[in-house]
Amino acid sequence: MKKTVFIVTMLVFTLLAAACSNGGSGAAVQENNGGNKAESRNETDTKNDPANPSLKIGYTVMNLSNPYFVDLSEGVKARGKELGYDITIHDGKSDALQQINAIENFITKKMDVIVISPIDDQSLVPVVQKAKEAGIRVIGANQKVEGVDAFITVPEYEYGLAIGEVAGQWIADKLNGEAEVAILDFPELKPIIDRANGIKDGILKNAPNATIVANQSANTPEKGMRAMETILQAHPNVKVVAGVNDAGALGAFEAVMAANKNSDDFFIGGLDATKEAIAKINENSIYRATIDIDPFGTGKLIVDTAAKVVQEGPIEETIAVPMKAVTTENVAEYIKQ
Repeated sequence: MKKTVFIVTMLVFTLLAAACSNGGSGAAVQENNGGNKAESRNETDTKNDPANPSLKIGYTVMNLSNPYFVDLSEGVKARGKELGYDITIHDGKSDALQQINAIENFITKKMDVIVISPIDDQSLVPVVQKAKEAGIRVIGANQKVEGVDAFITVPEYEYGLAIGEVAGQWIADKLNGEAEVAILDFPELKPIIDRANGIKDGILKNAPNATIVANQSANTPEKGMRAMETILQAHPNVKVVAGVNDAGALGAFEAVMAANKNSDDFFIGGLDATKEAIAKINENSIYRATIDIDPFGTGKLIVDTAAKVVQEGPIEETIAVPMKAVTTENVAEYIKQ
């Protein structure tokens, strides 16, 4: 018991002390057991944990077309492999009914822990209660579901504020404090509204004369490209684009490049520090910044939190994920040499 608590404590300390990200691969991960070997910025020397030699964890994510959730899932699998746990990853594909069915299936398989990154938190409340009644621990990740035993997340407003401040500083430094700005949000998911509000406030904090001319829902590359094409038609003078994730912002990048709007003073920024975003920042492209929340390391933290909840019971305090801005100034830290 003491050994496991020490391991979990040290991992959390490591995450807080060094929040760096290798980013996401963008490749879809199908439902599978076990874990793939992957490199993390938060490696530990932990071997199999004798306290939970056969812990079974089922994790249903929002959508594995999102590179962030690919990285998160890889971290979960890697840590599960390190500890000898049985890990099953389910792709919710942005369908709340699929998540409900997946959780029902996890209950039937008698998982020890179910982890949920919910698509629709309200619709999952009854099935979460059913899992709890079956004696299964439930952990919420990213967005909270009523009744979970622990909750791991990034503070949404502060997350958006972080990229907003970088974008606002760009406007102040490169555009004389004035620019037409587009925000790629995702109001369909309630907590993301706070993230978008943070982006807006961060921009206006550093560039109060900037003008927000467009808000478009875009949380995937495809949606980001379509949204940006529409924005450029209506507002051809847009110079700054900030997205609630890298996936949508990367789609916007493609649209801007196709429209030959990639000037030296154009700014695109997102969130999640995926590999694609980091590569573009490293190329000195118009993709200027992202915010690292170490999805791979967070996946490992999810597994350690699951083990702690099984051993010690529910964790009342929200477990916050650290964040760090990635720009041309520090992107070299994220590129494998």
